[in-house]
Amino acid sequence: MPPRKREILKTKLREQIKAEPESVIDLLISLTERLEKLEGQRRKNSSNSSKPPSSDKGIGGGKPKTRSLRGKSDKKSGGQPGHDGHTLKQVKTPDHVIEHRLQFCPKTGRTLTDADIVKQIRCQVFDIPEPKLTVTEHVYFVYATPNGRQTVHAPFIEGARAPVQYGKNFGSMLVYLSDYQLIPMARISQFCSDLYNQDISQDTLNRFRNQCYNNLDSFESQLKETLLTSPVLHADETSIQINGTTEWLHVLSNEQYTYLHPSDHRGGIAIDEMGVLKDYRGTLVHDCFKSYFNLDCEHALCNAHLLRELNFFIETEQSQWAEKMKSLLCEALKDPQSATPQEWSTRYTQILDDSEKEHVYIPPPKEKGRRGRQAKPPVNNLIERFKTHMRSILRFISENAVPFTNNQGERDLRMAKVQQKISGTFRTWKGAEKSARIRSYLSTAQKQSTSPFQAIQQTLMASPMFCE
Repeated sequence: MPPRKREILKTKLREQIKAEPESVIDLLISLTERLEKLEGQRRKNSSNSSKPPSSDKGIGGGKPKTRSLRGKSDKKSGGQPGHDGHTLKQVKTPDHVIEHRLQFCPKTGRTLTDADIVKQIRCQVFDIPEPKLTVTEHVYFVYATPNGRQTVHAPFIEGARAPVQYGKNFGSMLVYLSDYQLIPMARISQFCSDLYNQDISQDTLNRFRNQCYNNLDSFESQLKETLLTSPVLHADETSIQINGTTEWLHVLSNEQYTYLHPSDHRGGIAIDEMGVLKDYRGTLVHDCFKSYFNLDCEHALCNAHLLRELNFFIETEQSQWAEKMKSLLCEALKDPQSATPQEWSTRYTQILDDSEKEHVYIPPPKEKGRRGRQAKPPVNNLIERFKTHMRSILRFISENAVPFTNNQGERDLRMAKVQQKISGTFRTWKGAEKSARIRSYLSTAQKQSTSPFQAIQQTLMASPMFCE
């Protein structure tokens, strides 16, 4: 604080102490509460709140030590028994065979023949051919009709209509680099120049991406119908930048399928735009976002988020109830069958009863002229959330198909953040929609152990995968 401002503040406080000591006490209490709130915000990081790891800052600006919410495992590090290895192995039918024979013995000088061979040593080298664009010319012979007034030729085949154009394999590679590996356009152009001596324009890339996007319309329609019948769905949303404005990218997914949807809304309007959840009747796993509770389906909350919030109050307030609730959730995750659902619920309820005794909430008198509800302390808000959503929090215990966390949805959104970090933000809504649909398709291919590159090839041939 500047010296001049400090002196003015001192003078005002002295006058206020002489005139109204009670108001000074109120001021000090208010400043103390504000300080505690700011201190609490400063202590929050990715291990004890929903803040992303990129926002973590420790003392001196360094990153705090990461701590996993998972307990120590009794397994050794490295590959586990039964894990499929990926060691390079010889193939039975190599593409090329080069034989190395001797005509003379290097030790005795005598002539050697095939009759002297006693065994063979096979050494296989796995490599790629020298990058090169192969050019295939299609010649359409033009014939004159019998009357000589017209000419005819064989129909142009798809992909060979213009005097010069790139083929589907090269186009598939461009889309793969752009939408799966998330490489910026400038670097894709540099890649093509270095390897193929071919300069690629943004228009060339967009031509293949537009074709891919249009051909995936049937995939997206089929995807929505498939997700509608899934017994468990994960839902999440994250902010993205479109034309310099903060918008939202939503995801609905399970272990086999991913559906991404950009929207300028986060809540109910975006849910209606997606066209799946309004008719969904399965179990929706999410992060307790209020709009999801308006849906006519079952709910399961992400316990990883709750564990992080419990960690915060364990660290800052040494809350005993938070420690007990964290232990309960971790024990239930490790062995849900160690107690009956009713026993877990009874123990859960007892912890909440203890929490209300530990953190008694007495509503303060309403300030004159202040409108709306008064905010509760954060710890009481968390207690209220545990109390209100007990069934959703413990659903993973009684239903094996319901996971403990919403990690699936978060993983399916993560690449959107990576894309904006390395490739930049979206300049148009059409670009965001294009990226979301193509990424939905490639994520689905990856989940179903299908090569994303082959999936793109099929799309450019107007026959996308995963469509009945």
